Amino acid sequence: MSLANKISFFRIVCVPVLLIGLLNKADVWPLLVFSILALSDVMDGWAARRRKERTLLGNFLDPVADKLLLDSCYLVFVYLDYLPMWVFVVVFSRDVLIFWGWNIIYRLTKKLTAEPRWLGKITTFLQMTGVVVVMGRPYLTPVQQICIWIMVCATALSAIDYVCVGAGKLNQLG
Repeated sequence: MSLANKISFFRIVCVPVLLIGLLNKADVWPLLVFSILALSDVMDGWAARRRKERTLLGNFLDPVADKLLLDSCYLVFVYLDYLPMWVFVVVFSRDVLIFWGWNIIYRLTKKLTAEPRWLGKITTFLQMTGVVVVMGRPYLTPVQQICIWIMVCATALSAIDYVCVGAGKLNQLG
């Protein structure tokens, strides 16, 4: 298994540890765990490119690790009443759209390539920033609320972007 895949697998395995900390409203260590997982997201991509170890498994594990980490954090925030449900719905809906869109395109084209979009990368960064902004804070300041709104808008725009790109690929099929 490549180094990048090991890092992605590590991220997936550590998500329950983070969630336990969030659900127990622990003070510092969930932020530390999340920071390590967010940094390891950058590291696995760097390792795959630097070591020329881009793999089919890595193309699957990396986005699964991102979505598992972020969707579960936002769901816990809703459960803890730190955020309204609609924020989670926007984040989760984008990921469902991406997953099903990729699945449909794969079934029609038999091509396994799924290229990340720049807006998607920015959205992931903003979603990770949103987790840090919300972590351990049952009441958000106006500045923190603005950060969440920016993340939600980027998430919605990214979903629209992926749908437009997917529709374009489907149109090419005729």
